[in-house]
This record gives sequence, structure tokens and C-alpha cells, in this order.
Amino acid sequence: MESFLHVLEDTTEKLGRQLQKKEIEFLQWVYDRHKEEQKQKGEYEQKDKYMSCS
Repeated sequence: MESFLHVLEDTTEKLGRQLQKKEIEFLQWVYDRHKEEQKQKGEYEQKDKYMSCS
């Protein structure tokens, strides 16, 4: 998974300008949300593997 710093730098580069505080806060929210969803997805996949092995 990409680090937040990488996402921030990539977005800044693609826009060709510095990000505003609200934009950075939004990107942080999206990044945190994505991390949480990936964590939950991993937990569900672990349960599926366990259940199929039983």
C-alpha cells in the first residue's frame, strides 16, 4: 500500500500546485478510509480461508 506521503506528493505533482489545507485533510480522510477497508477486506478473506478449510 502506498504511504500517505506518496499519495500527497503524487497528487501535488499531478495538479501542478500546492494543495490547500482542506484538500490535504480530504486526502487524509480518503487514505484512512481506504486503509480501514483494506484491513476489513483482509479479515474477511482470512475468515473465508478458515471456513473453507474446515
